Amino acid sequence: MIVTEKESWLGMIFAVHGTTMELIWPRVGVVFCWSILITTIAYLFPEHAYTLTMAPFTVVGLALAIFLGFRNNAAYDRYWEGRKLWGRMVNVCRTFTMQINTLVDDSTGESRSEASEDVQNQRLHMVRLIICHIHALRHRLRDTDAAADLEEQLPGDKLLKRDLAQDNVPAAIADRISRQINAAWRSGRLDKYHVPLLHNCLTEMMGIQGGCERIKSTPIPFTYSVLTHRTVFIYCMALPCGLHDTVGLMTPVVVALVAYFFLGLDAVGDEIEQPFMTDDNDLPLLQLTTMIERNVLQLSGRPEEELPEQITPVDHLLI
Repeated sequence: MIVTEKESWLGMIFAVHGTTMELIWPRVGVVFCWSILITTIAYLFPEHAYTLTMAPFTVVGLALAIFLGFRNNAAYDRYWEGRKLWGRMVNVCRTFTMQINTLVDDSTGESRSEASEDVQNQRLHMVRLIICHIHALRHRLRDTDAAADLEEQLPGDKLLKRDLAQDNVPAAIADRISRQINAAWRSGRLDKYHVPLLHNCLTEMMGIQGGCERIKSTPIPFTYSVLTHRTVFIYCMALPCGLHDTVGLMTPVVVALVAYFFLGLDAVGDEIEQPFMTDDNDLPLLQLTTMIERNVLQLSGRPEEELPEQITPVDHLLI
């Protein structure tokens, strides 16, 4: 995700990093060179030049702009839903940790004694599992290996290798959290009336995971994207034939400007269609998971030296 201060109007005009210009300039260059070729033929060999009226370009251009707008709205809906899901995950993890810290104890009644070391260790282990779940989910959404992050949270854990071998590592971690909740209840450290509260948080985490997996595994239909790409390409390549009689030698410049508009809109939809990857404008999952990790460890009373460093933008980019 691009994070930057509001630039001046002129600065926004000439911004390149984080915009579609980095992606589409070769395509615009091809269209520009093609326009130069068509314009040159029209002036040097007018008998071989092919001329079209602007009427079809006007109709198709309007329809294409609307079509691209609908596609980009669909892509942004996926992006915004992904951000809302991770916003819910932040809140659920904080709530889950606070409930673990206050409900898991080895005493009952209004007068609660200081928790024993075993209880504190059990609380911390459950919190570490929550952290493992969000890191595993991030890696699952980005198709990367979660082993290093999980081993850092649970060093020497005998069950971790089994969890990492499963197809769905976050679900395996969630299953361990559920077993920890039940173990706390059986040992008398968790009241039976509080068990559903913790399970509700776990259920909410699994629901968020399912929503993220749905976005990742169900892209915008391939045929829809292909039709958009083809229509933009054909429109831009045919446009010089409709302009060289009226625009003259400025045809390549005008065509390049129109191509930048349509190709840029097309590229925006492609970039935000999958919001969980690592493109410049995708969601900063590493920053979000690290923030959650810091929050839940601080709520658990861990010292500052045990907290991960906050993720800050590098060249205005959060990942």
